[in-house]
Amino acid sequence: MYINPITLGLGMSDEKAIYWLTQICGWFGYVLLILFQNLLAGQVDVGIIKVLIANFVLGISLSHAMRVIILSLGLLSMKILKAIPRIISLSIFFGIVASLFYAGISDLLFTNVPTILVPPFRLLLELFFPFSTIYLFWNILYFAAIYLKNYEREEVKNLRLSSSIHEVELSNLRSQLNPHFMFNALNSIKALIDENPVLAKKSLTRMSSILRNSLMAEKRRFVSLDEEMKVVQDYLELEKIRYDHRLDFVIEISEKVRRVQIPPLIVQTCVENAIKHGISHLIEGGLVKVSATSLEGGRVEIKIFNSGAYAPNNKESKESTGIGLSNSQRRLNLLYGNRASLMIKSEAGGVLCTISLPLSEITESQNHENNHH
Repeated sequence: MYINPITLGLGMSDEKAIYWLTQICGWFGYVLLILFQNLLAGQVDVGIIKVLIANFVLGISLSHAMRVIILSLGLLSMKILKAIPRIISLSIFFGIVASLFYAGISDLLFTNVPTILVPPFRLLLELFFPFSTIYLFWNILYFAAIYLKNYEREEVKNLRLSSSIHEVELSNLRSQLNPHFMFNALNSIKALIDENPVLAKKSLTRMSSILRNSLMAEKRRFVSLDEEMKVVQDYLELEKIRYDHRLDFVIEISEKVRRVQIPPLIVQTCVENAIKHGISHLIEGGLVKVSATSLEGGRVEIKIFNSGAYAPNNKESKESTGIGLSNSQRRLNLLYGNRASLMIKSEAGGVLCTISLPLSEITESQNHENNHH
């Protein structure tokens, strides 16, 4: 009886070996069960041994022949409701074949019993039901094993497809993360070239660093929080040139979380949003504060506060969150599912954006992956 285990990754020769192994073990187990029943009844003799050998050989031979017919008729590719009547018919047919064969050799098996005492028709009836039941049971196991194997193969295929789709979507989202402030920053640097060449040179270096990290975001799924904060620092320094006294910023990062791995530019996008839709609308300017701490329960919380106002029921305010934050939320969903969140709410004197990530999801393998990019 064929109980096919999950053979994903195995070659055809391996599957054939497993098939024959399960065939031999299955029918041998069936024979042992009959032997055990006869031992309990105290009816073990030469005739019983012959019966057991005949059952073993007959079982393997006919079940294998039945498998060949199943494959040739393409029953495995049929829908289950369409295949069921054919499975039952095959079981009945091979039950009859086994009964006829068994009855035909009964004289050889029961040499001590006169054939006249066991009429052929009665013997056929006595043999037909158990043999048909056995082959039906064999078919159930065989089809169940094949369907299970195919189901798991489809599951693996679907997982790979889903993973590929996620990778493409993440790549598309990351490709939209190039900073929107580049043109304004270039104009600011252009004005500094004559007024303050040293500051202009430093600003170009900062812009180069931001561009490099933006390009690297295409290739890296995670970066350390410390690396991300350097990008944020460069970005805010450049914006400071543009807004001058209208922009103040503070960055406070706990030492415990500096090496935590996060999606690249996830914080920078939120800071950019704070400048674009917060500080830029305030005549007197305001403050941007970025902080990151570890929380109980194995989580890291990153907060981006900016001066301004947030009115979630206002259409203009809803639109002000921009594609950047929408992409950031989508990226978090793809990478962490419901284990991460990005929320915006009004805070005393301003707007607070909070990113919450699970530390338990950050593994050494991710660190290793990042180090090799």
